[in-house]
Amino acid sequence: MPNILEIKGLVASFASDGVRERAIAVNGVDLAIPAGKTVGLVGESGCGKSVTSLSVMGLLADNGRVEAGEALFGGVDLLKLSDRELRKIRGNRISMIFQEPMTSLNPVITVGKQVAEALRLHSGMDRQAAKARTIEIFEKVGIPEPERRYACYPHQLSGGLRQRVMIGMSMVLKPDLLIADEPTTALDVSIEAQILRLMRDLQRESGMSILMITHNLGVVAEICDLVYVMYAGEVVERADVNALFAHCAHPYTRGLMASLPRMTPKGQRLYNIRGTVPNLRAMPSGCRFSPRCEFATERCRVEKPPLADIGGGHLCRCFAPESGEGPMGGVSR
Repeated sequence: MPNILEIKGLVASFASDGVRERAIAVNGVDLAIPAGKTVGLVGESGCGKSVTSLSVMGLLADNGRVEAGEALFGGVDLLKLSDRELRKIRGNRISMIFQEPMTSLNPVITVGKQVAEALRLHSGMDRQAAKARTIEIFEKVGIPEPERRYACYPHQLSGGLRQRVMIGMSMVLKPDLLIADEPTTALDVSIEAQILRLMRDLQRESGMSILMITHNLGVVAEICDLVYVMYAGEVVERADVNALFAHCAHPYTRGLMASLPRMTPKGQRLYNIRGTVPNLRAMPSGCRFSPRCEFATERCRVEKPPLADIGGGHLCRCFAPESGEGPMGGVSR
């Protein structure tokens, strides 16, 4: 199946005041999104998931910079485009749902005008036509009383409605690719289920591809076809969603799976991965997960494992699958 987006060898860094050396936040990431499919990008906070997407979209902060790599979208390298050229693609062919809609929406402009602005900018609609189309998309994403909500400010809407506005804004121009960065964060489980169902329905209707950035493995199991697991700025595992949940190979992925709450006997502690994600300026040598890995050997601490195929297109950055040792096995989905 052809890929709508191919990221190759992406490296992104950030500068800090008073520090000469730049901190590498994303280190050689390869990622492909097949047309019409949903790809999950999973990992703890600080692993480089959002930086990867913001690099592709040309939305890094002023102190951020793409050092190397390609992001091929329809044969065009997005990383080589000017800001003016990127603006023609952002919101039009590629849309993004940001983590927190309250901070992504302009607080002093009504939500309807913010969505209509994209239509007027990219499709040349007049004011009335853009308003009619916005109300139509509000109705499609399940916003009640869409005509009245059009004139509401962000603070007048609940978190679930603001997220639906963001989805409506991202879908109004029928993009080829939707990047959803933690779209269900801070929403209760019933609203989360509605949002995921809505995204599936819109994908089925339009045929778009989705990059779902999340730390929630329940969301991954619900909506994704293919999964990339990131740790400390690198991809450590890639697999079909069914293969990942049935036979995850990397110790970090298995730790994430084991951390999921289950119906355990009273008094039994939940599993947690010891330690924290390493500081960008103090990455361990060898495998970046080795200081937190209970299966690490001396080889892991001095030698960097490659991202290797362990069978059937399942990629893993670990020496354990190669040697037949360490954590392998199934996890109930």
